[in-house]
Amino acid sequence: MRLLTSTLLATALLAAGSQAFAADTTTFNVKITILKACTITAAAATDVDFGSVANDSTANVDANGSVTARCSPLTPYNIALNAGLNASTANDVNTRRMKNTDGAVTTNNFVAYQLYQNAGRTAVWGSTVGTNTLAATGTGLNQAYPVYGRVANPSTNNAAPGAYLDTITATIIY
Repeated sequence: MRLLTSTLLATALLAAGSQAFAADTTTFNVKITILKACTITAAAATDVDFGSVANDSTANVDANGSVTARCSPLTPYNIALNAGLNASTANDVNTRRMKNTDGAVTTNNFVAYQLYQNAGRTAVWGSTVGTNTLAATGTGLNQAYPVYGRVANPSTNNAAPGAYLDTITATIIY
């Protein structure tokens, strides 16, 4: 019995001293999906204000405003501007008009105008992707875009004196 106890004790000490360990491994993934995102910031938009003009003025009246977009880096997008609330033909950006806001006027209460993508006022800004929207690629930062406006020869509107207004909706498509 003494021999058996000594053998067991020696075996236990030997096993503890050599400290042989077994190991096994596995792998796992750490993941996230970043979705593309775009916003068009109404708070950063500035009005196109033509100021005050005599109704018999024959010179074009130009003004500028802006819209601001923010899209994920490398995200392609388009900015569309609708025809406004007072277009003479629904949804037709070529018939944009401001309406007299004084309320009492019933005739001659519109002033025609146009919005453009470029300072030369040759590229009408509309709402048809691939035709007349502004195309760009996101950087992850705010990107401001000028909106160029023109009232061509105000005298042709024969507008009644008063204040005129239209509201444009800017949409970002991505």
